[in-house]
Amino acid sequence: MKKGLIFAALLSVFATFSFAQIYDDLNAFQAEKQFEEDKAKTVAIVPQEQHLSDKNGSVRIEYNPAYDEVRIYYETLYVTYDRAEAMNTVLACLLDFQNDMDSHPGKSYYHYKYLKDDKERFFKDDRGQRKAQYISYVKFSR
Repeated sequence: MKKGLIFAALLSVFATFSFAQIYDDLNAFQAEKQFEEDKAKTVAIVPQEQHLSDKNGSVRIEYNPAYDEVRIYYETLYVTYDRAEAMNTVLACLLDFQNDMDSHPGKSYYHYKYLKDDKERFFKDDRGQRKAQYISYVKFSR
């Protein structure tokens, strides 16, 4: 009779510790998953000063703070597209972005490098207009 009670008590203690370990593992997995999701978030920014000479153009920045990477898109109509203007506009917007980040604590960048060659893309939008897009992909250094 005593052996049965001792066995039941040990079994219940073992089950309790096993459940606690599984619960801790589940919490750790959920915390790691949340961290990965937060790390992969990208912030879309439309610069206040876009440095455009083409009234049809627009600039959009996608910033990934976890990796300090920026993709910058210059888009305009195909007929008004000028590669030199697109490059100058992108460079000016990157410098503005770098200067704006200096005002944020812990996010002051002093240099950037290109991760890939700049790309040009030509397409038709949903209204059938021919568009040109210039894309630059850079990584900032602290």
